[in-house]
Amino acid sequence: MQMDISFFRTLFLSIGISITFSLEESHFKKTTSGVPAVLGNYQHLQVQKVFGLTTCASLCLRTSCHEFQYSDTSRTCITRHSEPISESVLNPGSGLFDIFNDNEQEPKTCLEIRKNNPEAQSGEYKIIPSAPQFKGVSVKVYCLMNDTHQLEYITLPNRNIGNFPKRSNSGCRNEQPYLEAGGVGKDGVTEYQRIRVKPSTMTVVRTDTTFTNGNKTKPHKFGTAEDCYSYSGSCKRIGTFQINTLGTGMKFSTNLKWTGKENTGKVHSITRTQNGAVIDLVCGGWCGRCDPDGDMILYPNNLDIQP
Repeated sequence: MQMDISFFRTLFLSIGISITFSLEESHFKKTTSGVPAVLGNYQHLQVQKVFGLTTCASLCLRTSCHEFQYSDTSRTCITRHSEPISESVLNPGSGLFDIFNDNEQEPKTCLEIRKNNPEAQSGEYKIIPSAPQFKGVSVKVYCLMNDTHQLEYITLPNRNIGNFPKRSNSGCRNEQPYLEAGGVGKDGVTEYQRIRVKPSTMTVVRTDTTFTNGNKTKPHKFGTAEDCYSYSGSCKRIGTFQINTLGTGMKFSTNLKWTGKENTGKVHSITRTQNGAVIDLVCGGWCGRCDPDGDMILYPNNLDIQP
């Protein structure tokens, strides 16, 4: 009988040690130490006295909990839930609490944020996109919230601007300070403050001009350079678009190419600087343009620090 008790003691001790050491290797990560959580808005907390860290962890693992806090001094366990709980919230008292987060439960979209908090308004939030290249990586997005949709945008700290110049040189012999024929009225600039993305792939929705300003009658698609300068293939092109994702923690692939459209559209130059975060595109033709060859997909930029 005594041997059986010793065996079970050893077994439970081994399980407890295993759970404790697996915390750092699982999706629960120890993030910080500090004061107890505060109940607010959509947060639902349950506070209990427990035997130790392993007991607290097990309470979180078998419920809808996505964060727990544990104080070794008071043996107090605080679990945070995404759904309401029936038990009342107790006063956890004071003491240093180790905080463990489940990164897999971080919101992946602005829709999830609104579902968790129906009062959430438009603004900057952190999400972890489901795009494979961002696995476990949080990014800052601007959520455009209203009653019908919740959309994700990346705020651009630096200028991202397209310029369709009001200049022409049809035969590449004599430049004029105006546009001719089909080019009349197409000139102007488009500046993007934010670009819309799809979190499932982090692809830019190039046609969304919600957060732009400028004086071009038909705004540039994001990443498109165009002009109506010359039909001569040997003449230069002067339509420009500058992409600058510095300060977002993201950039476009260095393999992203551009191709000419509308017969005379021709890439004059593509220059990449700042580890590829800044791209200067020059393109055009006789009312020609250059578009990205494929989707514009964002990737993490480990050399860029978000503000």
